[in-house]
Amino acid sequence: MDKTKLKHTITKVVLPVLGIGVLLAVALVAPNVVQILDINGAKHRFARHRARRCLAHLKKRGYLQQKGKRTDWNYVLTEKGRELLARKNIADIQVPEPKRWDGNWRMVIFDIPENYKKARNALRWKLRQMGFRYLNLSVWVHPYECRDQINAIVEYYDVGRFVRLLDVVYFDGMDDMKRAFFPSRKTSIS
Repeated sequence: MDKTKLKHTITKVVLPVLGIGVLLAVALVAPNVVQILDINGAKHRFARHRARRCLAHLKKRGYLQQKGKRTDWNYVLTEKGRELLARKNIADIQVPEPKRWDGNWRMVIFDIPENYKKARNALRWKLRQMGFRYLNLSVWVHPYECRDQINAIVEYYDVGRFVRLLDVVYFDGMDDMKRAFFPSRKTSIS
């Protein structure tokens, strides 16, 4: 595994552990090997010097703060680290595909003012990245349940008061959306 991938792997383990408000628990399992438990209880082993270097990098960038002596492995997230973790969590959000479609459409409708332009564009980009299709620039459609994901995203961008999520059975243009989302299925309205 190359150094960059290893650094990202260590970071992917460390940040969520610290994000739940727990001090980083690191165990020395062998000479020069450390073991870190992730939030699911899975064990991850890394070379001690690489883990130390990654933690020092995160500390230098202001994401971690060391508690106790320099030789201790006690770290907590800083405010900047919590922001990084929140951005990472938003970036990882996807709409899960159920085994069967329930026949309902989810519409995200928004009217976000111009002074929130960055948040509006970020919301559009995230909806597109999650597989939504647009009817127009402020009406986006998806066939699967996504209430929790949308709530997390609009809360992160602080635009909840401008966004509505509808669960609809029929809308004009539905056949075009069925063809777009389910190209291999017949698109007659049931």
